[in-house]
Amino acid sequence: MAATLAHASDAAPPRSDAEDHWQFAVAPYLWLPSVDGTMRFSLPGGGADASTGPYDYLQNLKFAFMIQGEARKGDWSFFADGIYLNFGRHESAVNATNGLFGPRETQQSVETSFRGTLVEIGGGRTVMRQSWVSVDAIVGMRYLGVKGTLDVTAVSTTSAGVGANPQLDVSQVQNIFDGFAGVRGRVSITGDGRWYVPFYLDLGAGSSKFTWQAMTGVGYAMKWGDVSLTYRYLAFYGSGDQLVQTLRFSGPSLNVTFRF
Repeated sequence: MAATLAHASDAAPPRSDAEDHWQFAVAPYLWLPSVDGTMRFSLPGGGADASTGPYDYLQNLKFAFMIQGEARKGDWSFFADGIYLNFGRHESAVNATNGLFGPRETQQSVETSFRGTLVEIGGGRTVMRQSWVSVDAIVGMRYLGVKGTLDVTAVSTTSAGVGANPQLDVSQVQNIFDGFAGVRGRVSITGDGRWYVPFYLDLGAGSSKFTWQAMTGVGYAMKWGDVSLTYRYLAFYGSGDQLVQTLRFSGPSLNVTFRF
């Protein structure tokens, strides 16, 4: 889900002679999040809440794509971020008040799988810029498209004893659109400004009851761009019968930013 160059670029670097010209940046990056939460599946006769992790990135990931971009002129900036994650099947726990196949049963095997597409777009304005610190105020829109799959095999118990092994395979989709506002920036930790601490925080809501994101780490600036190692957290909280009840992404991110 995402940090954008709002995270990889971390806000405006110190002023330069080129500040009145458009400057661009692109950053392929690698985020290694642990993903966990709860999904609510609608089923005949009721519903079921299924845990969705924690997914181990290296063991469960089937495919991932991540890229960020930014355009800046003076104190104004525009950014975008795109992420696609596909996690394979993972053993999970299910809470269903009336059972998935009837009033009495024992689940033997429960697995969930998860696919998600995260897109962020937004803009910002520099509200503080000194030789050692810069801060942007930002607003934007976050989209999360989620597909969750629940696979269950159970031993059904009846008055006659143990019955057959019924199976259930349910897939559901939810599209989440949230607005957000926050701050991003960087604090220099060396006199020449090459080493710095980036930071990012946003809060939002919309299709979700609440969403928020935070990031910090350490970065190194060069003539052609930046390299940073950060830790990033992103969470969504739903309500009612929404598929996504809770969904959390957290883990380290390696960002390589090219400026031109």
